Amino acid sequence: MLVFSFDSEDYETPAADDAERWWAETMSRCGFRASIQVVGELARALRDRGRGDVIAAMAGHDIGFHSDMHSAHPTWAEYLDRCGWEDGVAEVLRREARGIWDVEQTFGQHPSSWCKPGNSWGPQVAYAMRTMGVPVFADSPFELAPGEPLWYVNSLFLTYHIAFDRYFSVPHGERLKRMREDFLALCDRHREKYLTMYTHPCRLFTGDFTDTFRYGRNPPRSQWGPAPIRPPEEIAELQRDFEEFLRFVSGLPEVEPITHRELYELYRQPPSPWLGRDELAALAEGIGERPDYLLVGGEYISPAEAFGLVVWALARLEGGSLPEAVPVRRLLGPKESPPSEVPVGRATLEAVLAACREADRRCTEEGALPSEVRVGTEAVGPNALLQAALPILRRALQGEPPPREVPLRPVPELPAVLEHPSFKNYRFQGTWSIFPEDFEGKRVLEAVRLQSWTAKPAVVRK
Repeated sequence: MLVFSFDSEDYETPAADDAERWWAETMSRCGFRASIQVVGELARALRDRGRGDVIAAMAGHDIGFHSDMHSAHPTWAEYLDRCGWEDGVAEVLRREARGIWDVEQTFGQHPSSWCKPGNSWGPQVAYAMRTMGVPVFADSPFELAPGEPLWYVNSLFLTYHIAFDRYFSVPHGERLKRMREDFLALCDRHREKYLTMYTHPCRLFTGDFTDTFRYGRNPPRSQWGPAPIRPPEEIAELQRDFEEFLRFVSGLPEVEPITHRELYELYRQPPSPWLGRDELAALAEGIGERPDYLLVGGEYISPAEAFGLVVWALARLEGGSLPEAVPVRRLLGPKESPPSEVPVGRATLEAVLAACREADRRCTEEGALPSEVRVGTEAVGPNALLQAALPILRRALQGEPPPREVPLRPVPELPAVLEHPSFKNYRFQGTWSIFPEDFEGKRVLEAVRLQSWTAKPAVVRK
């Protein structure tokens, strides 16, 4: 499944409007429907510059959203670094709703997906976008394996794999050959998976991006300036090579073109299922000391969903008997960091069951795991409670009397998926020239880690 995704973002360079039109018309001419991520300010600029021809060409494709102002400060990660969860979500909604509206009104379709500006984002963006009906993150920094997406914050996280941009500097006589070879090699590695090839349409005409907002600069609109334009002969060579490449791809029988809107329908999660007691037993046995996603009854269960299942069941433990079925809830991870210290000791059955009832109530009311719950006199994080609850649940599922006491001890409070290289090595500092050089985004990185409780594979629904 091949997605062509375009990051349409240069609202400062009027000459780049024609690059947007060329790409949209050429993709249509070659039989492809691309997914075009449009910045809100570009939609307004095209409208204000009277470029109805460009808008009409782009509107024939699947339209996504690429933030309201892209590089203008503060970018997403910059303002989220001053926020917690609730106020962060509210700030995204406040700042980005205008852009969603302008893109929809300009192109006549609600965006199907969203794309981060540079490396600037946060899990609050994913939640807010889904709230506004945009459930696909087109260029996520995370995927479980090449071409294998995941659910995170209940949004579909996809990734970019190869760019037209990497061939700008390849000599004209070699460019097409190298593009074909690289593309076919990627197709072999992505069989039965999705593959995304992307570009910044403006760069077909511009020799570089504008530097207006680099390194934290934020000049007034009167000082914005266009990007440098490539020589006409260089533009013509790129156009010839890229169009010939697209015609080559269109002739490959193994390539299945698809858009983000269509991909979402293939991967869309079903209504939340209920698990029977056998499935709950399999889940309880599969949860390790550091929670991870699990495949149970043909469905992947995230660590957050597993926590919700365990506390829901134990909150309803009556006379040693469990309910016959337990609902899966699409919960968020904790919104704040859990306690860093849990003393080694033991907790009574009554204290753990009371904590499960409290956690279950908060999961239902808040839609998220509690960052801490009291077990007796101790404040513990969700995984410490989960590990204390599992011996009780396992015994109840076997029809045995629950233990009167269980261990209460320090455990890793974040899921195993954080050991995946794409999560483990993730950072903001030094990754995008628009960020101020000293920007670290520590608070956003902590939110990213906390919401790893929601991560699980996305699978195509047959």
